[in-house]
Formats: sequence, C-alpha cells, structure tokens
Amino acid sequence: MNTDLTREQITNDSDKAMNVLGVPGRLTHRTRKEGREEECWFKQRWVSESRPVRGYGTNGRMTVKIRFDDELHNRHNSFAITADVYTDESRRQKDIAAGGCMHDEIAAVFPELAPLIKWHLFDSDGPMHYIANTVYFASNRDHRGKLAGEACAWDEAIQFGDNPILHRVKKSFWAWLQEHRSGYDGEFDFEIIQYDHDERGVPGKYQFAPKFTFGGYAQKWHECPFATQIEALAFLKALKTCKPQFVTTPTMYSEGKVRELDNARSAACWPEATDEQLCLPKEELTALLLARAPQLVADFRADIERIGFLWSPADLPKIIGNAEV
Repeated sequence: MNTDLTREQITNDSDKAMNVLGVPGRLTHRTRKEGREEECWFKQRWVSESRPVRGYGTNGRMTVKIRFDDELHNRHNSFAITADVYTDESRRQKDIAAGGCMHDEIAAVFPELAPLIKWHLFDSDGPMHYIANTVYFASNRDHRGKLAGEACAWDEAIQFGDNPILHRVKKSFWAWLQEHRSGYDGEFDFEIIQYDHDERGVPGKYQFAPKFTFGGYAQKWHECPFATQIEALAFLKALKTCKPQFVTTPTMYSEGKVRELDNARSAACWPEATDEQLCLPKEELTALLLARAPQLVADFRADIERIGFLWSPADLPKIIGNAEV
C-alpha cells in the first residue's frame, strides 16, 4: 500500500479490487468498530468474482464471501467463508437460490480458496468452542456426560420405615425437607401454613379451597404441596415418627453416544489426529488440545494476513510504516 495513504483511508477502504489466493474479487468493507478501534473490525469483508456452478439450472453462478470481523458482536474478530448461488429466476426475484456454508461446493468451484475452509468459525482466540466441541464429538458419553446404560433421570420419593410404598413429592420439596431437618438427630419440626387462592372472595370467580404447606416452603397457593390441613398434619406426623428415608429411583437410562471422530478432527482443526489420541480420557485430550492451541492461532493469523486481511486495527501503524498490506 502507498505510504501516502492515511490511517483513516486504510480503515475505510471499501469497494476496491483485491485478489485472494489468485481469485479476483473486491474488498467491500474494512471499517473499525466504534469503541473497539484497537481490537475489533466493524466490517472486513471480501466478495469473489462469480463462477458457473452445477446443479442450479443452466445459468447458476456462485460467489464466495469471506469476512474477518466482529459481526457476531462477541468482542472478537471471527472468520467465515460462505457462498451465494444465483440463477436467472432468483435474480429476477432479488433473492439467492442457495447460500451459506456450502464448503464442498466452494472447494469444487473455487479450489484456490479450499485451504481457507478449515478456518471457518475461528476467531482471534482460535476455534470457537474448541475444547468443548472436540471433546464432545470424540466422546462416547451423551450430552449429560453419561455412558450407555447409566441412569440419567430419577424420581424423588420418601419411604417411611419398612413400608415399601414410595411417596412421590416434588423435587424441590424433597430437597427442601432434607435441608431443613431440625437438630442433629434428623427430627422434623415445621409450622403448618395456609395459603388462600388469589381470587378467593372475588365475586364471580371460582372459589378454590385453600392449600397448605410447611413454614419456609412455598409462598403462593399453587406452590403448596398439600390440598388439606389433615393431609399436611398426617405427613408431618409421618416425618416425625416413621423414620423417613429419602430415596431416588432411576426412570431413564442413557443410550450413550457414538464417537464422532471426523467431526472431532474438524472441530479441532486437527485432520492428522489419530483415533487413539481422540479417544484418550477427557483430561488428557484437553491437555493435548491446549498445547497445540498457540500454534493453531499463529497459523490462522498467518493465513489471514497472507490473503490481504488485517488482524486488528492495532496493526495499522505498522502497516502504514511498512507501506504494504
């Protein structure tokens, strides 16, 4: 770039011809993000020339869009490479026939840009959700962290003494009772509280009967666990005299998850990762991922700058001094 250009011109040099890896196109925006001038780009985008694409009629044409900016408003510059496909009909309707992360099609129509696809959804810190996504895809545990056959849902109930009948109660009430035993001997001592319905006494409204609870649990009619005072008294007596046991009963078992090792390699941008590496215990795999992250970000930055994009507005003084972008 010419040294006579000012910082302001460099950061607002929209709509100029710029080749990316030999593909003709235009840099449509390069503007700073107000309030984040030293870190984030408001927009930094490039659009390729259009090329014929198969599968969308006789006149389908594709353009590729590349951006590295803070479009997501997450205080990071992030990278995306997407495509738009136009046909004669879509142009008349001022719409696109297809678009988005058409990475297989981009690689076929624009093979020069294929090396950039691996950086899709990277940001200036590395792959988005780098550790979490890689570990999840590589694991054979479900989203709850459970292996096949492990319980993943339970019912909460109270069993009194040797009576085998399980008395199911709300999970919140079950947990509250355990937390509010009085003293160290496990005794229960609660006041019984009555709550009237909000519309009780209102003319023309259905008159719901009051409900009951123990003091400290529930503040509204619909939260109360007992329909009558007799029910509340009987339950309190059982708590005091019938040796309550708090039990959980499994109601659902996990089916686990198939390891998705190719997806894990993609999430980690680690195509050479072996099955053995990806199947390591979570802690060991996480350590491997963390160790390779700095080099991964360095390689990403090198490619970003190689194609003519700027890493951040903070680089501008150096760029102006070197007279090149």
